[in-house]
Parts: sequence; C-alpha cells; structure tokens
Amino acid sequence: MFDRSAARSGARSAPALLASMPWIVVLLGVGLLAVLLLFATLSFRGAEHQAAPEPAPPMYLPRLPATPAAVASTDTPLVAAGATRSPSVTPTPSRSVTSPRPTVSPSSSRRAGAGGSGRMTAAYRATSSDRDSFAATLTVRNGTGSAQEWEVELLFTGNVKSIRASAATGVSVRTRGSGWFVLRGTRPLPAGESVVVSMTFGRTGSGDRPGRCTVNGAACTIG
Repeated sequence: MFDRSAARSGARSAPALLASMPWIVVLLGVGLLAVLLLFATLSFRGAEHQAAPEPAPPMYLPRLPATPAAVASTDTPLVAAGATRSPSVTPTPSRSVTSPRPTVSPSSSRRAGAGGSGRMTAAYRATSSDRDSFAATLTVRNGTGSAQEWEVELLFTGNVKSIRASAATGVSVRTRGSGWFVLRGTRPLPAGESVVVSMTFGRTGSGDRPGRCTVNGAACTIG
C-alpha cells in the first residue's frame, strides 16, 4: 500500500529545505541575472556587427574650360605669333659730317624758266664784269597761292671767292664752301610778288655764271 504519510512528509520537506538554506534562492537569482546579462550582451554585439550600408557612389562635378581671363593672368608674358625680339642696341654718338659739295651740272640749271605757275622760281643774270669782280641780279618770284619762304643756292665752278648781296625785302647770305653761297629771304614773299637781289662777287680769273642755281631745291634760270 502507498504510504500517504511518507509522501506528505516528503512534500513538506522541500519547503523546509528551502527555508533552511536561503542561499540557494540567492544563487538562483544571481544565475538568472547572469543569464539575462549574457543575453543582453550578445544581443548588443550582434547589433554592432551588422554590416554597414554600402557608401553612396562618388559625385563628379563637370570641369569648366579655361577662360581667356584665366590664361591672361599667368605670369608668363604673351608674345604674338611670329613676333621676334630684336636685341637691344646701344646707340652710338653721331659724327658731324660736312655737307658734300654738289655735282655741278650747268645744263640742269637751265631747265626751269622764271615764268612757271604755281611754284617758286628764280632767274640769275650777270650785269657787269671787270678783272677782280662782277655784278649780277637774282629775281625770285612767288607763283604759288600763299606767302612762301625762299632759299637760293649758287655754286660757281670758277675762282669766285666772296659775295655781297642786298634786297628791298631783306636777304641773308652764308657760305658752305669755296664758291658755294646760300641766299635766303628774311621774310616770306607774298603770293604773286617778286624780289630782286643785287649781288657783287669777288673773283680771281674769269667767269661770272654759276654752275648750279636752285630755288627751294628747284632749278632756276641762268641768263
């Protein structure tokens, strides 16, 4: 037969055992907390080891072409295509050069007449002569439409040494060499008017006509 008293005594023995040893309850509680802490730790680490999301693809900005202003701002000097740089040359002092004596051409002095229109003309004519000197006149006419300065050059091929000249409107004389004389009006000659220059030359030998006569660079008439 089943002993009910023994079963009842066994049933009452378990609570009595727990009451007699309270540390068992403490151990069970600690173990439960440890299990919960381990579970929580594993869950947190699992969340940390999740795969990170893939990075977004890189964005590339379009490159703008270089502007002319950016090119011009470089330190390199711009040189035109095909241009060459000439080396610097130190200027040398110029030497004074004596004006060369013009070539005498008697025929060229007779090509222009005194009555030309629209230009300055001159006519030379010898008036008297002796052994050591001779006299002549020079008629300068302004055929242009305005007042003009005038300058006459006389070049003698003979032994003419000196000159004296006078005119109503004024005249200046200078020499450039032996027998080479330059006569210049002291004021402009009005349009359509003329001036007569009286001249006396000193000479040795003979000859009273110049080999060359020009007025403002043009040939004059020799009579």
